[in-house]
Amino acid sequence: MLPPVMALIISALVTAASLPVSRIISKRFGLEGVDIHKPEKPKIPKIGGLSLFTGITAGASAGLVLSGLYRDALALSLALTISAAIGLAEDFRELNPILKPFLVALAGLPIIMLGTYSPYPELPFIGKARLTILYPLLVLVGTAIVANAVNSIDVLNGSMALTSIASLSPLLSIGILYSKPDVVIISASMLASLAVFASQNFFPAKIFSGNVGSLSVGTAFAALAVIGGVEVVVLIALMPQIMNELHIILSMGGLRNAKNVVLRPVEVNGYSIKASVVRGAPITLVRLLTSLEPLTEKRVVYLLAYLCLYSGFLAFLTYALFMGGR
Repeated sequence: MLPPVMALIISALVTAASLPVSRIISKRFGLEGVDIHKPEKPKIPKIGGLSLFTGITAGASAGLVLSGLYRDALALSLALTISAAIGLAEDFRELNPILKPFLVALAGLPIIMLGTYSPYPELPFIGKARLTILYPLLVLVGTAIVANAVNSIDVLNGSMALTSIASLSPLLSIGILYSKPDVVIISASMLASLAVFASQNFFPAKIFSGNVGSLSVGTAFAALAVIGGVEVVVLIALMPQIMNELHIILSMGGLRNAKNVVLRPVEVNGYSIKASVVRGAPITLVRLLTSLEPLTEKRVVYLLAYLCLYSGFLAFLTYALFMGGR
């Protein structure tokens, strides 16, 4: 168990050390975002996700190398670097919303080129499926979907960090119980890094993740799914995030730049959030959760985390009953 423990410790330490640096860089380049869900609308450093990128990359890579999984370590590092670069570019300047998914999909290329995948994914009830030709394309598509789904949930203080932690917990359990060292190492690294980051990002947030952070975390989920051979489990665990992204796209009539969306999904009254009643406003999980009554930002984030924890529990049951646990 030395590699997972080392991965966890290194991720936590590197993330903690990177957070102040991320804050300095944010202020140095004027990269601050307005916290629109607060009545005073404070400006918050918005590329704190650099610490997530460095923490997860350092911890997971070290753990994989200690386990002798050198190609996995290289593939993960390159994938995270690509997604972080795309996210950082968008934090400086908004990318074309149609082009963005194609760019994010490129983060899956290192996994394909280094061959750190099996084209025989395990499916519930069916067992091993043979997708030798189609699988590389699915890696690219899946990376774009998962990374953007995690990105879409990063709308409230701590929402991305807490929902990701909730989704990761059952994945770590699967890795431990069913002897999947790569799953354990990557999950432990992500959990440690996210936990440290959440201490500064949870309500009231002192730093935001930015696209650099949420895309890095989403890409790490995708890499975990492919490298660890738990594709279906990860998709089930991330179903709330994926459905949130799907609802946004469908309700907006396609991919749109968030800054160009006039109608907002929620209204803010003091420290309470209430669903917008305006026809045509984007449909999001936050809007659905606040449709019956106004809720505080912290309460909404907890509800999002509960949803992801429940989805993660279903993912664990799926694996235990119908897949590797048979």
